[in-house]
Amino acid sequence: MAQQTERSAEHILPLLAKGDFGLILTEPVHALLARMVTSDANNRLIARLARLATRLRPGKQAALARLYAALLGGRAANMPDPAEYATDLIEAQLLQRMFYARLAKDATWRPEFTVRGAEHVAQARRDNRGIVFWTIPQEITALLLRMTCHDRQWDLHHLSHRMHGQSVSRLGMAVFNRRDCRIEDHLSKRIWMTEETTKLALTQASAVVTSGGCVGFRGIGWSKRPMYFPFFEGHIHLAFGAPVLARRTGATLLTVAANKTDTGFELMFEPLAVDKSRSLNDVGQDFVGRLEKAVVQSPGLWPAKSRQWAAGAPPVPFGERTVPARP
Repeated sequence: MAQQTERSAEHILPLLAKGDFGLILTEPVHALLARMVTSDANNRLIARLARLATRLRPGKQAALARLYAALLGGRAANMPDPAEYATDLIEAQLLQRMFYARLAKDATWRPEFTVRGAEHVAQARRDNRGIVFWTIPQEITALLLRMTCHDRQWDLHHLSHRMHGQSVSRLGMAVFNRRDCRIEDHLSKRIWMTEETTKLALTQASAVVTSGGCVGFRGIGWSKRPMYFPFFEGHIHLAFGAPVLARRTGATLLTVAANKTDTGFELMFEPLAVDKSRSLNDVGQDFVGRLEKAVVQSPGLWPAKSRQWAAGAPPVPFGERTVPARP
């Protein structure tokens, strides 16, 4: 009984959170500036705003730079300078907010981006197989996936936690998160998932892919039994709903990543084998390898500040899941 009370208390959200004050101040600015945003990724206005933001908030830049350097360790020598990374990430985050602001005004607007690997989707559809998208954790990638599926009529269903969005307060969820969800729901269908409704959500997702539809999962997220993996000089934990669902239903599993190009973005689909001859450790190592590759290619899209990865050794694993040795 005491455990139930404690678990329920964790789900009580504050009326207003500290981050909401920043949203109240910046969202009107985003809406105003979004009218001047062009469709390419290398927008000079956004780049200047990002550099201004890093100068106004040197503490945030320094914290991001420290996380970046700690996680990459020796690999950082061949990567952008930590201070430059912080500016690039803030630029990507600003750009994503501008995209949402533009879409709120015009749902048909699109940024400049190309798609690579769409033939894997086409092949699965010809084979009457469902598709499970496993999204690499990056800024902008999930939004580009929704746009692609909507425009190509792939009928995407995306699993979404109740805390999805910018705010973690009741007021922020009702105002800011609801607007973002409304934009996303125009592009794809949503399957809501909470700690109490995980089985129901996965049952709905299974029905979608069994009928030949598409379901999207984030590569990282909430999980009762995450599995930990080496990630650069630290560790990462993964939720395995996507590969488990693909294996059970015979669906095609595609990882989804984005890369920043000279004129915009490239969205990339790549198949990941999940047949029963492979263990979840093998599948997870492949996914983390692709994540590391995506970080190296476009570090500015990777949010180093996340609860899903950290420098150093991982905590005690959940259940029977263990940390695999790096090959």
